Amino acid sequence: MDYQPIFNALLPDLIVVVSLFAALGVDYGYMRQASLKNRANRALQICSLGLIGGLVVLVLQLNGTLSLDYAELLAATHGQLMLSPGTLALKWLLFALGLAVLPLAARNMVTVQVSEYFALLLLATLGMGFMVTSRNLLGAFVALEVVSLSLYALCALHQTSRASAEAALKYLTYGGVSSAFLLFGISYLFGVTGKLDISQVVPMEEALVRAPMLVTVAYLFILVGLGFKIALAPFHLWAPDVYQSAPTPVAAWVASGSKIAGVVLLLALLSPVSMPSVNTAIIPMLAILAVVSMAVGNLGALRQVNIKRLLAYSAIANAGYLLVAILAFTEEGRAAAVYYAVVYAVATLGAFAVVAILSDRLGREAQIDDFRGCWKARPWLSLALLIFVLSLAGIPPLAGFVGKFYLFFAAIQSHSQIGYWSEGLYWIVALALGFSVVALYYYLKVLKAVFVSEETCKLEKDSIGWPSGVVILILSVITVGLGVWPGPLIEFIGQCLI
Repeated sequence: MDYQPIFNALLPDLIVVVSLFAALGVDYGYMRQASLKNRANRALQICSLGLIGGLVVLVLQLNGTLSLDYAELLAATHGQLMLSPGTLALKWLLFALGLAVLPLAARNMVTVQVSEYFALLLLATLGMGFMVTSRNLLGAFVALEVVSLSLYALCALHQTSRASAEAALKYLTYGGVSSAFLLFGISYLFGVTGKLDISQVVPMEEALVRAPMLVTVAYLFILVGLGFKIALAPFHLWAPDVYQSAPTPVAAWVASGSKIAGVVLLLALLSPVSMPSVNTAIIPMLAILAVVSMAVGNLGALRQVNIKRLLAYSAIANAGYLLVAILAFTEEGRAAAVYYAVVYAVATLGAFAVVAILSDRLGREAQIDDFRGCWKARPWLSLALLIFVLSLAGIPPLAGFVGKFYLFFAAIQSHSQIGYWSEGLYWIVALALGFSVVALYYYLKVLKAVFVSEETCKLEKDSIGWPSGVVILILSVITVGLGVWPGPLIEFIGQCLI
């Protein structure tokens, strides 16, 4: 076997791995006696260079300068590397979002294990990249576990916080159980089809039709496992505590990067049952999860006073919105789900970035009331928060509005001709629209504290730092840009999605 094509395909990941170990080596060797701030800055530089190198190579792979034979790689790796323009672009996006998280982590170090902090962030990024490029059932599961174990450890790194340790333990416990469910479901799916490569499972309609009960049980377990990963209710109980108590950059990475990777993996695992003859039992399960997630997320967020906890319930609700498009089982629905996951991740990462800069030096978890009158002291950061929150609320002309419109349109389009209200997906779209109105209340509650309150901001005026400032500026521009001009990204996803 010629391993050169595999080496070329994995070159972005290898560059990131080298930077990961370089950060560990420099921190434990050359920087051992340096101050915590200097160690953090050096680790930031090394890890950022690694991700930038990976991004450059991914661009070369996308434009054909570094040519890849996608079919040959798929066959040689038995589905472990499902490379295409779409999956490479998603991997590029995950690396870019990981690069955006690093300056936020360096601003306020919550642990003396600096290099481990950055190494785990890179390891989680690598795992997410393999999640979106693998179509082998076991390979995708291993990639998911790399992400999960990294995030469990990152949540526990705030060693002076008992709440952080408790949240990490809860995250680990729930995560271990969900992984067992997911692996059990994968084993059932393998038992039905005899294939680990999902791309080979898709055409096997006869094998799936022969054992409908076994397929239903398999996907019941798979939805339990992946429902935890993307915070679907009722598998969401870890999310509020983890978002609130984990270091803010870690919570941002859980809410953004892992959400994109989880949605792409869910779409890949659902592709074998995209045919109407085998998904009749799967659709009710997805519909129940969607409705329960939208209800729990939106109603639970109404009574929250902690802003990170509010964003956690928002994540649960948005996971429900995503399922509305996935329920369509059409190419348009899959593309809408991916597009919405991307714009949601960008807005959520931006919101967490602003929260991190404004409140991470408080010495406690920030409450919504702490942001009263913030626009007076920090007008530009307040404006960025306004953009991100309104995008999450689905207000035009921001990216979140286009994303929700695309989700609901894809669901309606899948069953455009109906004879009764319960037919098709009109009823669940109507519920989603109703819950979107409910969501306006708690999003506007945050903006009211920032812009309407006459009080003076209680938060200390701290230096933003140019890396964090650039991250927030770029995320703000993307959020506005994808709302005003969404066409190119929507077309690219529609053309490249596998």
